[in-house]
Amino acid sequence: MFTEFCPKLRELPMVSSAITPTRTIAVLIGVAVIAVGAFAIVRSGVFEPESVQGAIPGPGSSSSSPSASASASEPASAAPTPSASPTTPGQIKAQNIADAKARLVKYYETTAQVANNGYGNWADKLLPFWGNPDIWGPTGDAFEQLANEGRYTTGAAEVLSSEVTGYKPNENGFESVSLEACVNFGAVKNFDANGDLIARQEGAPSRYMFSYLIRHQGPDTAWTINTETPHPEKAC
Repeated sequence: MFTEFCPKLRELPMVSSAITPTRTIAVLIGVAVIAVGAFAIVRSGVFEPESVQGAIPGPGSSSSSPSASASASEPASAAPTPSASPTTPGQIKAQNIADAKARLVKYYETTAQVANNGYGNWADKLLPFWGNPDIWGPTGDAFEQLANEGRYTTGAAEVLSSEVTGYKPNENGFESVSLEACVNFGAVKNFDANGDLIARQEGAPSRYMFSYLIRHQGPDTAWTINTETPHPEKAC
């Protein structure tokens, strides 16, 4: 995003089997606030095979569309007055931080939806969120493998909070925001191709901290996740 996982993801350097934090190169799988890594993908002897983050419904399901009864009989609300664009350095910083935090939440939500639906169409959905080949390479391979194996998740990982630990402005639109985020995977369940539950490994934490570097990729472009580091030793 997501992530919590299968044994075949052990090559993704996320968390050691001794639960010592390492720099991750993959994002959590199947999340929402969580997405999700998440998902993000968490790789560890502790987190396998239940480390895939899930999202909202179940495989192949979709949310119901808005009721048609909210019809023309109801008056249309007035269009909101657009807010002024930030101009001062302080305003621009505040807007960038808010956008980066929102992007992380959206990433987890999207990753969760992908995982809930059997990881199909993962590239179209998730490539726009990844800003580093160290993330999209191994994570994409993992998602493709999970899709081929018929794996899926239910539930959603959740970003419970996020705090700014660093900010770097850039006059060319390549600002970066560092965040410490508390992510809860407790609602995520993982299933194999037969629909059998893959139980969470005993002792694996379900709620802990992650470090993120989120970078703006130039003017009028999306924010991307460039690095992700889980800290399972830090409960939250």
